Amino acid sequence: MEPKIHPCRHHLPIKFIPKSIKNGTHISLHQSLHHPLLPNDRSILRLISINTIPSTSRFQPHHPFHSRFRSWKFKLLFYTPPGFNIRSKAETYPVLINFHGGGYTIGNAADDARWATEVVKRTDGVVVSVDYRLAPGYPFPTGIEDCVSAVLYLWSHADELNLDISRTAFSGFSAGGNFCYTAAIRLHEELKELKASGRIEESNIGKLVSTVAFYPAVDMTRSRAERNASNPNMKLIVNPIFFKLFSGAYFSPDQDTHSPLLSPGVAPDQLLKDALPDNMVMITCWGDGLLKKGEDFREKLRGLGKRVDGYTVPDVPHGWDKWPSYGKGDVKRDEAYKSAARSPKEFWS
Repeated sequence: MEPKIHPCRHHLPIKFIPKSIKNGTHISLHQSLHHPLLPNDRSILRLISINTIPSTSRFQPHHPFHSRFRSWKFKLLFYTPPGFNIRSKAETYPVLINFHGGGYTIGNAADDARWATEVVKRTDGVVVSVDYRLAPGYPFPTGIEDCVSAVLYLWSHADELNLDISRTAFSGFSAGGNFCYTAAIRLHEELKELKASGRIEESNIGKLVSTVAFYPAVDMTRSRAERNASNPNMKLIVNPIFFKLFSGAYFSPDQDTHSPLLSPGVAPDQLLKDALPDNMVMITCWGDGLLKKGEDFREKLRGLGKRVDGYTVPDVPHGWDKWPSYGKGDVKRDEAYKSAARSPKEFWS
């Protein structure tokens, strides 16, 4: 079925994807929205609701709420460059799949609009932000499963969406930075299962060429207090009780925190070699309790032969780039975004 084009109230094209897609997947497209942080002209947001895939995870959750709350849909938010036209098959676009932050419990796919805009502007790629389900209603590993579901969906529908899945990258902030690594690990395991059972075609398998992680959480084997104490420059941004609530909502006390899907920083070397791309970027914060473990992980990955670009932003706390600038701008934020956005362009070329 040919996608339909309809005008929308902002005089921008509103596009629809066929409602019935192979493999029984149902999607629905909501009205496109003009966003003030997007590039000018014809760039718009497209919001797609998709079904998740069945889980085959080897890393089983242990949470009293996990089996009580079930919903099998979540949304994808598309940021597209000027000239992107789903009806035209003349050009395909590299895709960066983004995972927002929020301690696994808050936030949404639109949180990183400024970052997505920077990537679109500098690379002419497509950014897809995943509105994964949140704890406590959907605790570990639901968010990771949703991220992998999104990747496999985009890969299997690349032709309809004009995506070049041989140039796939991940990005994320804080909890989403954790998902950059844990979703890659989970994707690696899922692909092995799908290939072994003959349930995926080679044409539906893309290539993860890069990750861009901003101040990621990479080691849950230490308490938040221990992580904060590891950085003498630590700057508190919220009451510490909230950090306890985030962790308690995401996984239960009896969960094995050494799981690669919680703590990629302590994952086996061979798994990291096999599951993660050769080229990565990590941006850390000078005043962040996650700094030491993040930098330790950077060095571990480099020791495994990975390229890990990026730097520590001086004199800023965790999540500094999400604070309102009240029209004054933020030089450190803008420079970090520009620096990080250059890497996907290089790795996609």
